[in-house]
Amino acid sequence: MERVQLNGADVAYDVRGSGTPVVFIHGAILSDGFVPAIEQTAIAENFQIVHYRRRGYAGSSRAAAGMTMQEWADDSIALLNHLGIASAHVAGHSFGAGIALQMAIDAPGRVRKLALLEPPLGSLVASGGQFAQWMATVREIYDSGDKITATDMVLAGAYGPDYRRFTDGALPAGAFERAVSDIDTYFQVELGAMLRWDITTEGLKDIRHSVLSMRGSDTLPVFLEGADLLQQWIPEIDTVSIPCASHDLPGRNPAAVATGLVEFFTT
Repeated sequence: MERVQLNGADVAYDVRGSGTPVVFIHGAILSDGFVPAIEQTAIAENFQIVHYRRRGYAGSSRAAAGMTMQEWADDSIALLNHLGIASAHVAGHSFGAGIALQMAIDAPGRVRKLALLEPPLGSLVASGGQFAQWMATVREIYDSGDKITATDMVLAGAYGPDYRRFTDGALPAGAFERAVSDIDTYFQVELGAMLRWDITTEGLKDIRHSVLSMRGSDTLPVFLEGADLLQQWIPEIDTVSIPCASHDLPGRNPAAVATGLVEFFTT
């Protein structure tokens, strides 16, 4: 990956292919979570792929405590500026989908179409409180210093107990070990950013982009309810269910995700 200074942070990124640019924003914990979908032939042959590692992940600079969704969105916009890209399709997964959503709100002219794969809308849905209580229990394990167990609990809870079958087989080698190394970003920065995120249903109603909402058929209630909320409030949106997938839908069923993205971005 190449490196660039964005808003005072050193960020690793990769650009490949040709055609209309698509920015892929990865989710929490697994910085390579989008890789299986990005590497599908349908994606590689149709778009210029912009894939970067957010602050706090892999070789990029650490994320500062108190960082907001708006600041992460600013990094994405700064990367487009660096690459000389006036506007791009944007696809985000999990926490990255929250960033993509914020990017569309803050800089609507920079986003062509918007693909959201299960953004964290816990503050707006009924099951958000239950999800937060479970996460508080996992936080106790993390605070005790057991990062391996905490990482395992978060991934198993969000992706299913058999998640290692997919992370070890579909993601680049060492994905779990990188997740353990990056888990501080999740607990020390991202959870706080989600709690402080000022997203509202009125804000969703103001989005005028064409939006694709993807959700796993077997995902958690908090993400199913989040997809229903997006469908209710965003004016121009289509929702698709990715079969045999949980919250790790880009890794568990990358072909279906890639097909859906290509159809959406090319029509």
